[in-house]
Amino acid sequence: MTSTSQLCQSDLFKKRSELLSRDARVVLSYDRAKAIGLAFGITFNDILNLTQNFWDIHTHPNMVLDGAACTLLTIQYNLVAGTLAKYAATTRPDLISLVEDILRWDVIGQFCLTELGRGIDIFRMKTSVTLLPTGEFDLHTPSPSDAKFMPPTIPMKGLPCVAVVFAQLYVDGECRGPRPFLVNINDGYDMCSGVTSMRTYCSMTRLLPPRGGSSPVNHALTSFHHVRLPPSALLGDLTKSNTIHHDFMSSIWRVMVGSLALSSLAIPYLRVGSFVAARYFQRRHVTSLQGNPVPIISYRTQQLPLLHAIAQAFVLRALHKWAIEQFMDNNLDVRVRHGIAACCKAVMIQHAQVANYVLSERLGAQGLFEYNQLSNFYSEMRGVSIAEGDILALSMRLVADTLSQTYELPVSTHPDGPLAMHEISLFDEATETVFSSSDFTQAFMQYVQPRCQLMVESMGHRMACDAAVDQGVPQCLVDLYLINAIKTDAAWYVEHGVFTRKAIVHMEDAALSAALPRLEELLTAMEVEPYVSSPIISDKCWEEFSKTLPVYSSPQAQVPAARL
Repeated sequence: MTSTSQLCQSDLFKKRSELLSRDARVVLSYDRAKAIGLAFGITFNDILNLTQNFWDIHTHPNMVLDGAACTLLTIQYNLVAGTLAKYAATTRPDLISLVEDILRWDVIGQFCLTELGRGIDIFRMKTSVTLLPTGEFDLHTPSPSDAKFMPPTIPMKGLPCVAVVFAQLYVDGECRGPRPFLVNINDGYDMCSGVTSMRTYCSMTRLLPPRGGSSPVNHALTSFHHVRLPPSALLGDLTKSNTIHHDFMSSIWRVMVGSLALSSLAIPYLRVGSFVAARYFQRRHVTSLQGNPVPIISYRTQQLPLLHAIAQAFVLRALHKWAIEQFMDNNLDVRVRHGIAACCKAVMIQHAQVANYVLSERLGAQGLFEYNQLSNFYSEMRGVSIAEGDILALSMRLVADTLSQTYELPVSTHPDGPLAMHEISLFDEATETVFSSSDFTQAFMQYVQPRCQLMVESMGHRMACDAAVDQGVPQCLVDLYLINAIKTDAAWYVEHGVFTRKAIVHMEDAALSAALPRLEELLTAMEVEPYVSSPIISDKCWEEFSKTLPVYSSPQAQVPAARL
């Protein structure tokens, strides 16, 4: 009988093995992130001016191969290099060489904004930086709940690591609001122990367990214990501002950029996921009532989620193109640009997650396995939905601003369409609710807040459909997208007499019947096959994959190749 001590030792060995395996995967993700970044040749100009090359990197199919690499890449290039480039191009030319080092991956960059105890309430962060009489700064984490949450700050690959750390600035006892500081974190081997030979500090990082279900990133809790920083660590100036919140939002501008850039990952996820599902549906056969083998692609239960996902991939590409044009228009109010990014994020994540779940389920037991990619896609996109702004929080802010007429998002180019009517109706209902109440805030929180995400999704659906029509996306795909958007709130359309339930069913069937004959054409046009690693897309791929699996058998057994 196995003793308790032996079981404990076995568990310890297992945990150590898991850690070693995780470390190897993390290192591989860093290598992949670097390879992707260098392959695109991202330059200082790309980062500073958000060129098409910058946006394209986020919609390329190779981004789905490793979610951790994608996370590391966007931190490195968008959050860190992007933030530093803004200062380097204006008041801090001394930072140009550091930005170049970050773009070459000679230095690892991290972005320390969110705190464990604050969540999305980042403006009220507790991490502090105090100006000292010498002109230096003292960076400090007051309590464990004030630790910076998730940035992967542990030593990695022998490369020095710097971070943009946000903290409340105190000058002569006065809090002047959150400011960004450039802080050395580690030298690639050990956490930094001193900035100068005269004064030392201690940075402490606790490695968090993996998120689960997604590619491992070495997320960490990072605290600072009276870190001495040189005057040059401050990005910006000491001046007291009368617009502290506005200045803070300006300093985290790259978070808004990341909200649009990261959510666009839904496009390659939809493309690769639908390609895997399509090839499996064509390959997998069942026996019909007549006793003949038929591919499961023959059934509407497979065709509907597949063609909806493909249609969304094409329509969201049109939305992405339109959104970038709007986002880069400096003549637009910055809040409007943020609002467009929020709408895009809401619908892109919505479509990707529904497709990842439904298509994975249609794969049957094969949908459970990581090697078939779709189950991982769902977990990776969960992270994206929270990163660079939680969708629900973004939606609540956008709806509140819209109802109070703080600003107005671009109106529909097809105002007579059903999606435009749906959007206007939802906002009219919300406006009537809050303004007919004696307490705007209470009415908003009680009746409107629970529906904010639905309202923002309605704007995003309308924007996507308008963009698809205006850019000439095939009509059958536009029709499929339209009917899917209608189904997300079918009750409204029935209640207002726009469509009956029966009409919606027939509209969907007609759109599907028009798109299905073009399946091969659409799969080819997505150009993702070289980036698909799932072995279930063909008999040949499965046979090669099965040969790599561990074999357990008696010495005399003949082991045939495993088949589906």
